[in-house]
Amino acid sequence: MREVEGLGSQECFQCSKCSAGCPVVSFMDYKPHQVIQMVNLGLADQLLSCRTIWVCASCYSCSTRCPNNVDVAKVMDWLRQTALAGNTPPAERDVALFHKSFLQSIRTFGRVHELSLMALYKLAAKKYLDDLQLGWKMFARGKLRLLPARTRNRKQVAELFNKGGAT
Repeated sequence: MREVEGLGSQECFQCSKCSAGCPVVSFMDYKPHQVIQMVNLGLADQLLSCRTIWVCASCYSCSTRCPNNVDVAKVMDWLRQTALAGNTPPAERDVALFHKSFLQSIRTFGRVHELSLMALYKLAAKKYLDDLQLGWKMFARGKLRLLPARTRNRKQVAELFNKGGAT
């Protein structure tokens, strides 16, 4: 785990620019620059069970701010995937369930179908009626499609999931 392949974690010199630009850092137990340091130190157990990897919004502010081109956002994604693959209980259960539902929607339709995504998440989280009024308003305004949009490259997206091992 010392070097997350191809993401340049060893290049980090702890300038903290990634943490300074993170919009959700106040909700994290470890700041992004600390996560990179922990990756380099091989502290897998601590990282895979922390809140930070689930709270990360994957906005790529950290990666774009890094003077050494460390892809901090991809490291966070790699940690989430590693936690899911290793059956590590997520520190943020609902976020992990949403993450799985999001990936399942993409795997199934080749892109996100919001209605299916929310149905998958609500079933997994057992929060059946939460947000029902909001969902109905969105549907009434045409913001939620009943049927997913057609995607030409659905098989190629499925191959990416099979090749990459995403859960």
